[in-house]
Amino acid sequence: MLVLKILISVAVLLAAAEAAKRSPFWGAVIVSLPLTSMLAMAWLYWDTRDAARVSAFARDIFYLVPPSLLFFLPFLFESRSHWPFWLNFAVGAALAASGMLGMRFVLK
Repeated sequence: MLVLKILISVAVLLAAAEAAKRSPFWGAVIVSLPLTSMLAMAWLYWDTRDAARVSAFARDIFYLVPPSLLFFLPFLFESRSHWPFWLNFAVGAALAASGMLGMRFVLK
């Protein structure tokens, strides 16, 4: 079953990457869907049959989406900053991680 989960998950990610090569807009549409969350929730329910656990997982995802959007800020300002891709990536990851840690403390 693990191999099937991996194959389905990889297929979704590859489809999104291929769509982005052809059209950044349609690639963004696919990626903006909560595909990872949907897959993870489906796999969690499949493995546990525990709707309450899936519900708690969905609640946590809901609260963590806003701070995860901080990842994109450096890329939005790239035209002014002219930072290299990996610097934007690292700064975005640090911003998102900081936001998520902050949200963890807010929710406790």
